[in-house]
This record gives sequence, C-alpha cells and structure tokens, in this order.
Amino acid sequence: MLHDSIDTTQFPSFPPDVLEEVKREGRIRPLSPGDTLFAEAQHALDVFIVLAGEIRLTHRSGDEEETLAVHRRGEFVGELSQLAGEPAGATARAVGPARVLQLRTDTFRRMVAENTPLARFALQAMAKRRQDLEARIRQQEKLAALGRMAASLAHELNNPAAAARRAAEQLREECLAAQHRALAQDRRVTDAQRQALQELLQSLRTTPPQAMDALARSYHEDALVEWLADHGMRKAFSRASLFASAGVDLPHLEELGATMEGPALQAGLGWLESTLSLTQLAEVVEASTDRISSLISSVRQYTYMDQDALQEVDVHTGLEATLAMFAHRLRGAITVTRDYDTSLPKLWAHGGELTQVWTNLIENALDSMKDRGTLHVSTCRRGDEVHVEIADDGPGIPEEVQARIWEPFFTTKAQGEGTGLGLDIAQRIIERRHGGRIRLLQSRPGETRFRVELPLKPELPH
Repeated sequence: MLHDSIDTTQFPSFPPDVLEEVKREGRIRPLSPGDTLFAEAQHALDVFIVLAGEIRLTHRSGDEEETLAVHRRGEFVGELSQLAGEPAGATARAVGPARVLQLRTDTFRRMVAENTPLARFALQAMAKRRQDLEARIRQQEKLAALGRMAASLAHELNNPAAAARRAAEQLREECLAAQHRALAQDRRVTDAQRQALQELLQSLRTTPPQAMDALARSYHEDALVEWLADHGMRKAFSRASLFASAGVDLPHLEELGATMEGPALQAGLGWLESTLSLTQLAEVVEASTDRISSLISSVRQYTYMDQDALQEVDVHTGLEATLAMFAHRLRGAITVTRDYDTSLPKLWAHGGELTQVWTNLIENALDSMKDRGTLHVSTCRRGDEVHVEIADDGPGIPEEVQARIWEPFFTTKAQGEGTGLGLDIAQRIIERRHGGRIRLLQSRPGETRFRVELPLKPELPH
C-alpha cells in the first residue's frame, strides 16, 4: 500500500477516484537500467504503471530484438496479457533509472471483475493502444504497397536503363572512331596536324573542364570568341560556347594556330567542334541513363525492399534517398544545405520506417516554405545517439498551436491539403518503434527546426 503523501504529479492524467485506488492498492518499485519487469512468454504477469523513466517493450525475432514500444510516465505495462489470459508477448525492461507502481495479478483481476475506477481507466488505455496499433498497421500496409510498386518499377526500368547506358557508351566510341576515319581522309591537313588535333582531343577527354562561376565563364568565352573571329572562323560565338564547355582554352587554340593556318585551321577546328559535339551528346544520353539507375537505387533505399526487420542503416543514405524523391520540388527556388557528420556509424533500425519519418518532416518543411527557401539537413552524434535535424526558413508554426502538432488529425494546412497524421506517425515510429525521441526545437518566422534522436542500437537482453 502506498503512503498517503504520494506525489500526485506522478499521475497527471489520473482522475481523483483512480488516484485513490492507486494509493490503496499499489506498491512502488525502483528499477536500475536494464532491470526486467517481465520476460517474453512469461505467465502470471503483474501490471505496472510507469512513475518515472522509460520502459521499453521488445520482441525477439530470430537473432534480432525488435522494439515494439516505449512507455513513459502514467502509462500501463502488462495489462494486455493480464486481461487476455495469455503469456507475455514481449519483454519489458527499464531504459534507464526508473520507478513503477506494481499491481499484483490477483489484485488487478479483482479490480477488473469489480469494475473499479482504475480498471475502467486501464480499459480506456487499452482502447487507445489498440487505435495506436491499428494506425501502425495501416502505416505498414502503405509502406509495403509502396515497396511492391517500387520493386515492380525498379525491375521494369532497370533492364532498359542498363541497355541504354551500354548503347550510349558504344555510340560515343563509334562516333569517335568515325571522326578519326574522317580526319584521316581529309587532305587539307597534314599528318603532323592530325596528330596535334588527336592529342588535343585526348587531353580534353582525360582532363575534366575547370569549374568556373558565371562571370569567369563569360570572360573565358569572350576570349575564345575574339581569337576565333581574328582567325576568320564562322559561328565564333556558338563554337566558343561549345569549346568552353569541353575545357578548350586560349593556349590550346594558340598551340593549334602555331601548326595550322588557313583551310587547314578551318578544317581542324570544324573537326574538333563536331567531335566534341557528338561526344557531349553521347555523354548526355549516358548521364540520363545513369540518372534513371540512380533513381531506381534511391527507390530501393527509400522503401528498403524486403527488409522489414531491424538492420544496420546508414542515416545519410536514407536522407539522400528521400531528398531524391523530392527532386522535382527541390529544383529552382529551393536551396538544400547539408551538414553531415560523415564519421557516424550505422545504427540498428527499421530502414523503411525511418524514410517515412524523413519524408514527413521534409514534406512539411517544403509545404511551409511553399517550395521557396532553404532546407537545412544536419546530422551529428551525441554519446550513443544519432541526432538528425531538419530545418526550414518558412513562416513557422504559430505558438498557440505548437503543443497540438503531435495530435492525430490536427493540421495547420488548408482543408484538403493535409491529413494531420504525418507528425503523429513520425512520433510513433521514432518513439515506439526505435526507442528514440522527436522534438520541435523551435519555430518562429524564418526558422523551424525539428530534431530526431535515435539510439545507435536498441536495448538487448543481458
């Protein structure tokens, strides 16, 4: 029996009659980190109410331990097995130092039979938990459907994409071979001049063009235009643009000019222009097929096809795959900044569910900014946790509704634009499936920042 001076703030949601019954019937039990309340398949469980700290429920699947839920202050643990008369379907352990109120098996059954206030309160908690479970099942069904669709699309797209890539590579090589044959037949140039053109082309193919800002590129093109015009080249402007893109600079042209002049120079630069143009077109086709393959890979990472169990997950891979899914919205007026801690280890998690969290947070940020602004994504390690922050510079969430954003079906979006389930689902995934936390750090005009805190590895049995 509890002392009458029990701290009533431990039960913020308990009605007075329930609190009186708690005082009369319960026994406080302190817990150290890792202490077990009950084990999976155990019979004759007691019922526990969390007073302080966190209790994690885990289920063993093969060699892996899956986090089912994390219960905090004021929540019940063990009542489902009690009322169903079945052995425990999970193991309950203290995450850190904790305290629980323990109700004996016979005591709880008597209260249920007598329909006492505490028993009714427990049944209401069970009904809410069932709603949580149904929401989780719906979420998993949607993710599974997305995974099946992604698998089908990936299969259908991967083969033609690979074939197109091989064709692009062959096209580039065939074009180069044809251009070399054409140059060998051109009587306007000598063997030494042909050698100079071929060496320049080889140098351009093996040395990537130097990156330049818009102003520097403009100056570079103007210098090429002036040189080409001085040497009687037609279409100097279009040629200068192509040459600049391929990495041709003034020393290259001056070197050619020292060995070629008149009709030979005209023929040589014409050959170089057409060869570079054909090569660039082949590279565009190749880059496009690479993009298709990259999107297929992103879809695989995004859905974690056929990988529903706990697995080692690279947080950055998941974030980048999610950003790739929003590529159509990130073009133009959206700037994405990344501040990644590249030394982060992989963490044990449900990869597909985490991508759903990143999706909900990024989509909310883009909607808030109306696809115009800066999206900031950062990662870091704090002890045995990985922290992921997603921020935007939109108008922010009004202060008067910030406390309600985690409520199911509550949304600040216009009617028909949101379901109000995104943050609720994200919270369930992070807190109940992974034993982590998700927080709104701050929201004001110009900065809204969410943080997801994930343990590197779930608690395993001792």
